[in-house]
Amino acid sequence: MFGLKPFRYLAKPIRILLISNAFVFGLCFLMQFFKLNELYFQVLSYGALIPVAYEQVWRYLTYAFIHVSPWHFAFNMFALWMFGDDVALAIGYKKFWILYLVCAVFAGVFSIPFYLFGAMSPMACIIGASGALMGIFVAYAKLFPERMILIFFIFPMRIKHAIWIFIALDILMAGSGDTIAHFTHLGGVISGFLCMYFFDNSIWEKLRGEFQEKRKHKPTGSPDDPLEGEVSFLDSQKQLDAILKKVSATGVNSLTESEKSFLIRESKRRGGRFGGFRN
Repeated sequence: MFGLKPFRYLAKPIRILLISNAFVFGLCFLMQFFKLNELYFQVLSYGALIPVAYEQVWRYLTYAFIHVSPWHFAFNMFALWMFGDDVALAIGYKKFWILYLVCAVFAGVFSIPFYLFGAMSPMACIIGASGALMGIFVAYAKLFPERMILIFFIFPMRIKHAIWIFIALDILMAGSGDTIAHFTHLGGVISGFLCMYFFDNSIWEKLRGEFQEKRKHKPTGSPDDPLEGEVSFLDSQKQLDAILKKVSATGVNSLTESEKSFLIRESKRRGGRFGGFRN
C-alpha cells in the first residue's frame, strides 16, 4: 500500500529516525496513559522549542523528535518513510543526515522571530518533525520532479507542482492562529533549497576543507588534469573505476561537475556503455 518499502529494507538513516521518534512518542504516550503528568510536562518543557527560551540551543534539535498526538506522529513518520528513503539513497547517507538535521535546526531558528516579534504567542510550544520533513519534500521534488503523489491523499499531482501548493498553504495560513507551526514549515523549505544548492555545487565538501586538501596533491601541466577539488589518477580507467564506485555508493548527485563531464566523455568514447547518464 502506498508503495512503502518494508522496514528492514529502508535506508539506515530512515530506520534510525523512525525508531528514535517512535521511542520518544512511546514514552510520551505511556506518561499520558498512566497520568504521569509532571514527568510528561517536564519532557515538553525541556524538549520542545519555546520562543521565549530561544537561547537554549538544544531545543532547536530536540523539538523535532517529540510528538504527542498519535495522528501527528503517524502522519510525519508516514511521510518520512514514503519520501525519505528515496532521498537518502539518491544523495547518500552522509548528505541525508546533513539535510535532515540542518533543516530541523534552521526551521526552528527561522520561526523564532515570528513568535517573538509577530502576532504569534512567544509562549508557543513547537514540536514535531514537520520542519525537517519540508526540507525532505524539497529534496524529493528536486531529485524526482516528475513523480506523481496524491496531494491530500486525493488529487494526483507531480511532486514538482505539489511542493508549491504546500508552500503557498503555509504562507497563507501562517497568521491564522491554528495549531500548525507554519513558519517552522517555511524554514524547512528554505533550508531544503539551500542544502540542495550546496550539494549540487559541492559547497559542503569545500567547507569541510576537502577542496584545499585535494589541491595540495593535484599535479600540474596536463590538459586533462581533473578540475579543482578532484583527486588525480594515473590513468583514465582508474579514474572511471573510482567514479563508478562513488555513484554506486552515494548516487549520481554526489558527483562534481568535472566527474560528470568525465563520465559523459568516457561513455561516448566507449559507445554509450554506461547507459543514459545525463549531465
